[in-house]
Parts: sequence; structure tokens; C-alpha cells
Amino acid sequence: MPYVRKRGKQLVIVHGKRDPETKKVEQRILFTIYSKAEAQQILGRSNENLAFQFQQLLGNQYPEVRFNWRKLNDAIQSNIHVLPDLYQYKETRLLSRFRGDLCAFARQLMLADPQDFMAASHLIEEHAVELEYLVQLIQWRLDLRKQDPNEWNVDNPFYWRFTLQEPRVPPDIEEEVAGFYEKGDYSRAKVLFRLLIDCFEDYAEGYNYLGLIALDQERLEEAIGHFRKTIETGRKHFPKKISRKRYWSDLSTRPYMRGLRNLTIALIRSGRYEDALRLCDRLEKECMDEISATAFRATAYLNLGHYQQAADSAVKIIKLDPSESLIAGFAVYELGRTEDALALFIHGALNYPRAARMILGIRTDPPQSSHEARDHNAGIDICRDLNAYLRKEGRRARRFFKGAVKNGRVGALLNEMDLVIRRWREQHPTGEREAFDRMNLMQKQEFARQEAQELLREVDL
Repeated sequence: MPYVRKRGKQLVIVHGKRDPETKKVEQRILFTIYSKAEAQQILGRSNENLAFQFQQLLGNQYPEVRFNWRKLNDAIQSNIHVLPDLYQYKETRLLSRFRGDLCAFARQLMLADPQDFMAASHLIEEHAVELEYLVQLIQWRLDLRKQDPNEWNVDNPFYWRFTLQEPRVPPDIEEEVAGFYEKGDYSRAKVLFRLLIDCFEDYAEGYNYLGLIALDQERLEEAIGHFRKTIETGRKHFPKKISRKRYWSDLSTRPYMRGLRNLTIALIRSGRYEDALRLCDRLEKECMDEISATAFRATAYLNLGHYQQAADSAVKIIKLDPSESLIAGFAVYELGRTEDALALFIHGALNYPRAARMILGIRTDPPQSSHEARDHNAGIDICRDLNAYLRKEGRRARRFFKGAVKNGRVGALLNEMDLVIRRWREQHPTGEREAFDRMNLMQKQEFARQEAQELLREVDL
């Protein structure tokens, strides 16, 4: 529990923290009070809202610490006499830390002259991505430096807002670096996320993005390591008391849940299905994420050859994610229910025509829209997730569904769906509904069932 002690002409709020290696309790200074004027504001003598703001800011800075403000305020009041009346806050809280770090960086850059030292040349080359990004960031900050004061950017005379910023990556910085990942610029994204991890302690999302990059590049063991680190780091930032129902609504829990989900995917792709199934139980019981757990179970069970369990899991969430119809179609085919399997697969294919073709090894053109890109990416993910099944036991089922898709009736439906989706994109700004209504009709399970029955009446697959 934090407490107040005197340090010369200052008061400090300190907290004991046990070192995990030495097991010794070390004092950590959470905040330094420099003047009577500041202490009075913390105590709420002239403005209770400012006192509440201070408590909020300090609580956000150290979410793992519980503050007993009644005891802390009593201790500040009892020792307020040691403080000077006023203090020059700008030098200490605004300039010193920034100036010190700026000078340290500038000194290193001045000394690392590639013209004088080959070692410096190698050093600059090794950090070229980070330095190029910092050039852009510096220019960005310079361009925005002249701002008019308003209620959102002003600070008080003690610089509480600036000093007690939450110890996390600023959202605009994270969004910009994540943009490199989303554009597929993995080499730059990887370097910059590593930089953010080194700059901001316990940055769980950074490990998650590194894991996603490794997963996309099929470096599975590396991805598993990053996702485990995401889970470990993300768990540290949980609020003291939070119900499972609030996991997705509370931003602090999301990195942990993303880490669990992505680790499950990585384990499935590496063939560690039993480990993945254990994580599914954690997702469902700890996080109440039944949908993700069910989808991952369907994939793991299909790879394991547990076809009834795979079918049961996939069918359970088809209405939420029609791509599960593709999984269910394979599982049901293995159970010998040809008509049901065909109906399921056609339903999945009409919702994800590109993914269905990719799973069956049928060539597709490059995606031309965000909708087609989502379909394409789903195909990549399913092929990777079902790699073990599709390469071995699933070859017979693949031939069956490929024959159905190449059949005139189903092939025509998929081609029509491609055209309908494009027409819907064109009609959307005008308010026309013809393509949208046709697309909705074709993507229903009942439509797929009727088409499967018609196909089986026409030909013997």
C-alpha cells in the first residue's frame, strides 16, 4: 500500500515492490510533491475536481497499485510544513527529462559518424529503419507544435497531465506502425514494433503484432513464443476486479484475449491440436469467448479425424460465421452424409467463393476490393489451418467438392455470386437493392440445400 514520506524539502508517495529475483522489497517513488501550493491542490482545498483528477491520473499511471487516499491525504496534511510555498515546475517536470533524453540521443548520433568509423557506419545501417521513422516523427511533431490552447490540451501549473501520462504507446503512434503491418510491409513493421516494445515496458500488443508477422510468414515456433509473451504481458494489466462479462468491453484485457486466440491458431498450424484444445477451454471458461473456442475446436477436431465433433462444433456457429460451413462440409462428408455435406459446402462457397476455390486448389484472380480481400484472406487462413487434413485424409473429400464446383450448376452459381458482389458494390451508393437482395438470397442455407438436392438429382457425384 502506498504511503507518504519526507525527502528533504519534498514529500514523496512511495510504494514497496518485491523484486522477483532477490525477493527483497524495494521502495518505488510514485510521485514527488514539491510545494505547499501543489499539496493543497492534491488535498482538494480549493478545487475538489483537481484533487479527483490527480487521483485518477496517478491511478492510471499505476493500475496495479491500490491507493488509500484518506490515509495518503492525512499524511500529506501532517507533513505539509516541510514543503516550500512555491516551486519552479517547468524545469523539473517539463524540461529536465525531455532535455536529458534529447541530449543523450543527440550525443550518440553526433559521435556515430560513418565517415570516421566503419563501426558507426554499421551501427547507422543497423538502425536505419528506426532513424528514418524518427525523422518523420520529428517533422510531424514540429509541424504540429503551434497549437491554440483548449480544454483538452491545457495542463495545470504543476504539469500533472504531462508528468502522469499513462505508460502506454500513444494511439496515433500505434496506429501508424500497425499500418505498415496491414500494408504487408513486414520488415518495417517488425523493426518498429520492436522499437515500441523497447520504449514502452510491457507493451503486449507489440508482441502480438510480432507474432502475427511470424504467423503470416509461417515461422510457427517464433509466433508461439511471441503470443505466449503477449498473454504473459497482457495479464499484468488486468484491473484488480473485473468480471468475465467485461473482458471485451475493457480495453486492458484485450491483448490477453488476442494472445490466447492467436496462440491457439499457431498451435493448430504447428500440429499441436491437444494443446490448442486446452486453450479453447481457457477461452471459453476464462474469457467467455465461446464463439472463438468453438471455431478453433472445429478446426482441431477435423485435423485430428474426430469428424462428428468437428461437424457439431462448426454447425453451431454457421449463422455467425458462414465460413464454418466449409469446415462442416468436409467433416460431414467424412461421416458419409453426402447431401448434407454438399449443402454445407455450397453454403460456405456462396458466402466465401474465393476461399472455397482456394481450398480446392482452383485458381482465383487477385482481389479487387476489401470484400474480395477478406474472402481471399479467409481462404489462406483455412488452407493453413487445415493443412494436415487437406494433405492426407481430406484428399478424397477435396476431389468430391472440386467435382461439384466444376459442375456447370455450382460453377455457374459461384460465377454469378462473383458478379452479384461486384454489382452490389456499384449499386450501394445509389441505394439500389437488386444485387443486395440476390446476394442475401443466395447466401442462405435454404438456398444451398435446394441447389445441392437439384445437383444430386442431375448427376451422380
